[in-house]
Amino acid sequence: MTTQQTSELKNTLEKMMNRIATGEDITEQLLSINQLSIDIESTAPKMLMHYLQRKSYTKALDFLKDL
Repeated sequence: MTTQQTSELKNTLEKMMNRIATGEDITEQLLSINQLSIDIESTAPKMLMHYLQRKSYTKALDFLKDL
């Protein structure tokens, strides 16, 4: 998982959380997260992939913040 992919995933998750808080549509962010998950699957930490596959996006974001 590259630094750019990490940053992009973190930013997308943060944007999605902000949009949820304001009641906005998150379809675009969900599609981006899905594609990023596919792209990083072979190189991402197992725990991060576990969170993403289970759609535990808050936990995934916390994991990324701790990197």
